[in-house]
Amino acid sequence: MLWRWFAVVILVLAVAGIWRVTTPDRPVAAIVDAETLECAPPYPIGPRQATPTATVPDGFVPVAALTCDPYVSDAVAADRTVSFSAHRWEGDFGRAVKLLNRSSEHTTWFPGGCGDNYSLAVLDEFWLVDDRGRAIRPGHPSDSCGLPKPGGLAAVKELTSVGSTEHRITLSDDQIYELSHCWPTYRPPTAGTTLPTSLSAGSGFCRFSSTEFVGTSWTTETVDGLPSAPDCDAVATEVASRMYLDGFTNQERLLTVELDGCHRVIADGYAPLQASDELLASFR
Repeated sequence: MLWRWFAVVILVLAVAGIWRVTTPDRPVAAIVDAETLECAPPYPIGPRQATPTATVPDGFVPVAALTCDPYVSDAVAADRTVSFSAHRWEGDFGRAVKLLNRSSEHTTWFPGGCGDNYSLAVLDEFWLVDDRGRAIRPGHPSDSCGLPKPGGLAAVKELTSVGSTEHRITLSDDQIYELSHCWPTYRPPTAGTTLPTSLSAGSGFCRFSSTEFVGTSWTTETVDGLPSAPDCDAVATEVASRMYLDGFTNQERLLTVELDGCHRVIADGYAPLQASDELLASFR
């Protein structure tokens, strides 16, 4: 009986030893003409890019790297565009290549300890360029939960930044709504008579001048708890608006902030409130 237990122990140790000395396969990055590579539209305008896993080929000596912003800018311009930039880095890539070429870890035997990965940050798209105008798109080794280990990318971004190129993307109305939760087409507010008791609105607003869209703005100032607005007949020509979820009806409604005129905050269907100086100043 004892020899059977001894055989089981030997087998387990052998399997564990093989598991430790072997490493998961990683492909080698293909070498291409650097002029053929460009940044894809970043998230959330473009789809999330698959995380590459390729290694830097033997003999490929990078002299520069290009990284792409993983997100577009928060602000939408009057021409309905958002920006992102490509950044060039130069220096000694020895440490970066070493980190990029690390072995991936075996998948954990206890996946329950990995947790959810939905909140992971989007990594920069990037590629390396040599002195012959060739380029590769390397990737990241994986940890035991299958998640990328981005130490190589971090090492690239510790090198010398030698310039950036801005790119702009034109958005549709739906994309502006998805990004800022406001519609870039002006709609006049509809006031009611009942004071709102709770306003929960995010921080992105579409700005309008004489009903023309002039871009988006973000504010951290609250619109909840403002006093009732006095009677006023002045007409606002500069406004900011966004959609919010009415807690009573569970429907989306328009919230408008008058930046001139009576300086009111009007939640559709409710009595106007008086904008605070802090709220108005945050839009300047």
